Amino acid sequence: MTYSNLEIKHNIAIMGECMIELSGAPFATQQQNFGGDTLNTAIYLSRLLPQSSPCYITALGIDNYSHAMIDAWQQEGIDCRFVMRERDKLPGMYAIEIDSQGERSFHYWRNDSAARYMCEHAQFSQIMAQLKSYDLIYLSGISLAVLPEHGKIKLIEALASLKAGGCKIAVDSNYRPRLWNGATHAKTWLLELYRLADIALVTADDEDLLHGDVNTPATVIADRLHRLGVDQVVVKLGSKGAMWSCAGQHGFVNGNKIDDVVDTTAAGDSFNAAYIAAWAQGLPMAECCQWGNNLAAQVIQHRGAIIPLQCTQYLTDLMSSNYDDK
Repeated sequence: MTYSNLEIKHNIAIMGECMIELSGAPFATQQQNFGGDTLNTAIYLSRLLPQSSPCYITALGIDNYSHAMIDAWQQEGIDCRFVMRERDKLPGMYAIEIDSQGERSFHYWRNDSAARYMCEHAQFSQIMAQLKSYDLIYLSGISLAVLPEHGKIKLIEALASLKAGGCKIAVDSNYRPRLWNGATHAKTWLLELYRLADIALVTADDEDLLHGDVNTPATVIADRLHRLGVDQVVVKLGSKGAMWSCAGQHGFVNGNKIDDVVDTTAAGDSFNAAYIAAWAQGLPMAECCQWGNNLAAQVIQHRGAIIPLQCTQYLTDLMSSNYDDK
């Protein structure tokens, strides 16, 4: 299939928080890593579109952990020119414990992280100005939630300016109640974010949790977001796949049948990456959703958020062939 008349969108930026991850029993040998919803999306997007390295926007310290994180991101092909460095701050950190039944629990240390104050950084306004030439900026509700109130205001104002200049904005609510002062607080700010969004990549369970609903039909969720001004809406439905909606039309794309689900971590993050990669090549929404399903199906068959590079290689090859067709 060829798409010779479609414009390829190269300039994509992703904004959010990445933290140091510790996994293992407390005061025992623990594995060190890093993680964050938007960083997961950035890594997978970079793998799918190696010709167009996404920029990652965040704030880190000048410590060795921060240096190592940036080195790892650059090895994944991520453009780190917009990673702000703060001399007096450190990355946030979280620990994962797994009990005897395999259930995970998380503990966070992020209240004074560098990322929390990225909108106060001296370089923030300059970076936002440079994004005016970008095709798309992607962020999640977590990207907004971790900021103090004045930081939220600055971010919303910056996004409004980018949208006015023609930059598209993509949002995943990724609603996490512990990051907000109640559902009303979350809805107030997420509504501001949705009103600026051109693309919403939401999870049905998150939307139900946010609004106190149960099993809301995907079409109802989509209609609610369209009324806020969102053009393209995708409602992720877990193993059932996803629903897409745009311009009065909608459709369902069935999920991939997976017999051995190992770990659902980053399923939504990877779906978003593949959707954006397909969108950047001008593919129809149904095909974008299928790309999302394909990658998420690979991710949930492995432990951890980031799967081995070779497991995404076939998708990368297909994406590259689409570029060649154009």
